[in-house]
Amino acid sequence: MMLFADHWHGGPWWGLWLAWVVLFWGAVFFLIFRIGRRRGPWGPWREERSGQSVLAERYARGEISEEEYRQRLSVLDAAANRPRNENTR
Repeated sequence: MMLFADHWHGGPWWGLWLAWVVLFWGAVFFLIFRIGRRRGPWGPWREERSGQSVLAERYARGEISEEEYRQRLSVLDAAANRPRNENTR
């Protein structure tokens, strides 16, 4: 019986095992939190909005006039239909 008791008292490895367990469970909770935030019942974590939707919201709130809205919308449409140059990013 003393043989087993001496094995569990101290030793160089108990600190490493403790750190491993803490890191493992920390990683599990972190991944669950991140996946839950991105794929929750409330939609994506960060909603990507297009330029057209932002422009439409500003027009609806009255921040820009109809003329400015149409001008900026035509610029966005022209940029969306323009072919991309592969040399520039």
